[in-house]
Amino acid sequence: MRVCRKISDKGIRSDLVSEKISYLNFEEAVWLHAELMKSFGETRCGLNSRAMLESALARPVNEAIYNEADIIRQTASLYFGLVKNRIWRGGNKRTATTLIKRFLETNGCQPIWTLEKVMELGRNVDRDIWKVDEIENWLRDNVKKII
Repeated sequence: MRVCRKISDKGIRSDLVSEKISYLNFEEAVWLHAELMKSFGETRCGLNSRAMLESALARPVNEAIYNEADIIRQTASLYFGLVKNRIWRGGNKRTATTLIKRFLETNGCQPIWTLEKVMELGRNVDRDIWKVDEIENWLRDNVKKII
C-alpha cells in the first residue's frame, strides 16, 4: 500500500496516494527546535546545516514512495536521519524525539514511550547500535494508532 499524499510542490505523484500523511516542513522543524531548546534554557541551539535538515525531512516521503512504507517505518527513517545528520548545534536527540512525536501525533498516532525508553532509543541510534529497522521495531512497541 502506498502511504503518501499528493504534494505538488514536492513532486509526489497523485497515483501514489491512498492515505494522507502530513509531513513536517523546514520552518516547523526549526521552530520546534528553538522552542524546545528555550524550554531547557539551552544556549547551544540553532541549525548546523539546512541541507542536512532538508535531507532528514525528505526521508519519510522517500520511504513512502520507494518502499511503500507505513507511518511507523517513515517515522523510523525520519528519526534516524535527524539523529545521525547532526543537524543542530545542540539537542539533536531531544529535537529528533520532539519532531517524531509531532509527526506521529499529526498523523493519528500516540507515542506511549517513557523517558527511560526514549533515552535508550537515542543512545542506541547515536552509538550506531540501532539502524532504521531497529528503530522501526522499537516504535511498533511504543506507539499506538488513535484514528
